[in-house]
Amino acid sequence: MNHVEHQHQVALIRWAKVMRLPQATDVEPGATVADYLLAIPNGGKRSSPREGARLKAEGVKPGVSDLLLPLRRGGFAGLWLEMKAPGKKPTPDQLRWLARMTRAGYCAVWRDDWESASEMIQAYVFGKVAKTDAGPLMLG
Repeated sequence: MNHVEHQHQVALIRWAKVMRLPQATDVEPGATVADYLLAIPNGGKRSSPREGARLKAEGVKPGVSDLLLPLRRGGFAGLWLEMKAPGKKPTPDQLRWLARMTRAGYCAVWRDDWESASEMIQAYVFGKVAKTDAGPLMLG
């Protein structure tokens, strides 16, 4: 993860710490998005081929998204979110992961700034994301 992408993900987590989830039977009263949103520390440089082999043996996979919100909403099993720096696009491995998670019933998306990522999370938790053949669609 590059420095700018890191800053955007940190800003998103700061936002998530103050964004209350709507009341629902599957969340604790007064919970915030950050109470459920978790980072997947999958990327980064490997210090050696041995370190890479060790991580692979532990289940680290190329392309796994940066964040997971494991709450069912709108017919989705949860939300996978890949964060990119502004103007950057996901790698082929990341796009394959997002497609795999979409097939598995998740809302799986990428965003290139924390503001649009927060809008996506907010739409998701309030049930304003629809399943389409082209993938998740945020509703008005």
